[in-house]
Amino acid sequence: MLPLVGRDESRAIDAKAIAAGVPGLVLMENAGRGATDVLCARFADRLRRPLVVGGLGQNGGDAWVVARHLLVRGVCAECVVLGDPAKVAGDARVNLDALRGLGVDVRAVAESDLEHLESLAARASVIVDGLFGTGLDRVIDGFRADAIQRLAATEVPSFALDLPSGLDAQTGAVLGVVLPARVTATFAAHKRGLHQHPGVDHAGDVVLVDIGVPAPRDARASLLERFDLARLVPRRAADAHKGSAGHVAIFAGSPGRTGAALLSGLGAMRAGAGLVTLAARGAARAALDTKVIELMTSEIPEALEAGVAAALRECEQRDAGVLGPGVGLDATARAYTTRVAIEATIPLVLDADALSALAGDPTVLTKARAPRVLTPHPGEAARLLGTTSAEVQAARYHAAEQLAARTGQVVVLKGARTIIASRERLAVCPAGTPALGVAGTGDVLSGVIAAMLASASEGDVFDAACAGVLAHAMAGELAAVADRGLFAREVADAVPHALARSRAHAASAT
Repeated sequence: MLPLVGRDESRAIDAKAIAAGVPGLVLMENAGRGATDVLCARFADRLRRPLVVGGLGQNGGDAWVVARHLLVRGVCAECVVLGDPAKVAGDARVNLDALRGLGVDVRAVAESDLEHLESLAARASVIVDGLFGTGLDRVIDGFRADAIQRLAATEVPSFALDLPSGLDAQTGAVLGVVLPARVTATFAAHKRGLHQHPGVDHAGDVVLVDIGVPAPRDARASLLERFDLARLVPRRAADAHKGSAGHVAIFAGSPGRTGAALLSGLGAMRAGAGLVTLAARGAARAALDTKVIELMTSEIPEALEAGVAAALRECEQRDAGVLGPGVGLDATARAYTTRVAIEATIPLVLDADALSALAGDPTVLTKARAPRVLTPHPGEAARLLGTTSAEVQAARYHAAEQLAARTGQVVVLKGARTIIASRERLAVCPAGTPALGVAGTGDVLSGVIAAMLASASEGDVFDAACAGVLAHAMAGELAAVADRGLFAREVADAVPHALARSRAHAASAT
């Protein structure tokens, strides 16, 4: 896992280093030199006429260092500062003066000069974007917005310093306008905004640049890496057996709605559960019996009290479970899922109908007798939080953290760049594919996470959720032929291959 920081944490990295005795000029030098290395590696065929565009702040200072290091390598870039150069201060001022002292003409671009800027950009081979960095926290307007729009309209590839100008470092939102990057060289630590949409769409390939100080070890948020799966899912002992691999109960399915239960069960089996029992309501058990081979079934009575009692007895013999897929949304089903969500004594993944049943008062989960992992999609998260899907998507980190705080449980906010949140920690999964956007893949995910919970040590619920999300996302990548046309069961079948791929990556890295 890599540290993932927001706006304030990014500032704190620099402040802590400077307080420790590392001059700000050294940090800027390291950032600019490292960014130049990335620029020259990624745009080796586009260095004939670079255009370096800097703002009035410290992000502009990074740009002037890049221009100087390009000069050392024999590349004389066109350099422009957007705004009044007299307002450039601090370390950025030192590097702007140094660049000019070496004979580089840094032109000032005012509102009346935007057509000239546009013509420079149109002739450029690559644009180095040092206009706005992580400190941007308001909508860009005026002639600066016009300048960014003109630069973007040229369609000349852009290389962003720290993050593309116009992106919110905290959320990934576009603050009015944005200059999309083909490559982003981000400094010291990954930024939250680069790993949520629409930030992902505008950042291009993100490359982490070392600036000579360690990334924060106490960052609340982390970015998962593919070989983390190998670490989170250790190899089994040679004498492992089905009993030691964990028994998962899938409290899912009702008459006419058995597919979700089956997919959850397949996900659990493929993720390593030694035994899986599909505990379905009413006549759904008979329907499932005709469909399963490796999975077992049991019947949960449809009557409320009898159903709750049967489910709780089932929990006495299981290690973890899934509650919700296909259970139903009638009054009895809602009462059943709510009771089991609170009273079950094993860790449970709460999905689908269970989340709908709890939407009226998700705080009841603070009374749950064992850990819970909620797996809402944005619409479900919105109902649980009493807001809208659009508001959830506009601030996904906040939504996941708020729901984790409100329920006291681990939350998996599904979607592109799935977020895993608890009251203490947060992680983002960078893996996945649009092909996962099909019915049933969420049911598979709930089963995969349950299997991870069944074999996890006590207290490792967050890590189990991370392992499940990462295994599911990587499996989707392996199973997908294109960006669509994927069956959910194919994702389940690819989970063991995802684990094998992660272990191979981990082995090669060592």
